[in-house]
Amino acid sequence: MTYSLDGPRQPGRGDLSAKPGEGFGAWLERVRHAAVIDPELADQERRRMAVENQRRREATARFDRRAARVSRWLFGSLAALGVSVLLYFLTGLTGWFAAACAIGSAACLAAYAFARWQERSANAMAAPGPRPDLRQAVLLTELDETCRELLEREQRAIAGVISSGIYRGRQEALQADEAVLRWNEWQMAVTLRTITLRRAQHDAIPVLGKETAEVLDEHQRHLTAAEDAVTANIRAIESLAARVKRAELERSDQETAIKASSLDGSYEELSAGIAAIEVTHEEVRSLTDKIAPPDAGEPH
Repeated sequence: MTYSLDGPRQPGRGDLSAKPGEGFGAWLERVRHAAVIDPELADQERRRMAVENQRRREATARFDRRAARVSRWLFGSLAALGVSVLLYFLTGLTGWFAAACAIGSAACLAAYAFARWQERSANAMAAPGPRPDLRQAVLLTELDETCRELLEREQRAIAGVISSGIYRGRQEALQADEAVLRWNEWQMAVTLRTITLRRAQHDAIPVLGKETAEVLDEHQRHLTAAEDAVTANIRAIESLAARVKRAELERSDQETAIKASSLDGSYEELSAGIAAIEVTHEEVRSLTDKIAPPDAGEPH
């Protein structure tokens, strides 16, 4: 990590390398909190980690097979050792047999330890991940506040798109669309880093006169045009995210409507029962008319 005199520890480029045994998904999730990675580098890491995981699984399988064989030999050697010791005390059997069994047990333990060491060595020999340079990663700390806010807007929009339920059951479509969005994110991050650098250079030049001011004004026009282009691109992605959200709501509405329509029969049965209720109501009124006494007459 790198250190700041007036702030907390900030991640550096060395922190973007994959750690030994770290899965691709975990690595990608970790580094995306600190940087935007070149999609080509991400693909290289995915392939490299897949090869390492396969090699690690093969080493573990070899160790398991060796361990099973050694365990059987060790069990047999220990059993023979126990029997030989028992016979030695009961019948006076020579101790050479017991010693041979003990040596065999020790050899089995040594073979187990050697297999374990080979497994650990195979895992430790995994090639370290690359240390991304300026051409492969843009640290969020390399952007000024304005550029970082723009990039965060784009990242929120991309997250809204790729996490949408419209991709449910469409994994290939999700992967294809995410690849396009991640490439766009990378291009915007590189451009925003350049804007940050040029803006810092621009602000550091003192205005000594009219000629300097004219040059700086021209530089500022380039900065403004670049930032406007990036902002327009981000707004387009935000518009895409909003459209995806509407499509997701429409899809959810349709699915909910289909589920609700499956209950139509129950409500129709309920409506059909209204006629029976009305008949019963008439019967109750007839009983009421029979049982109720006639109205008392007015007193004379």
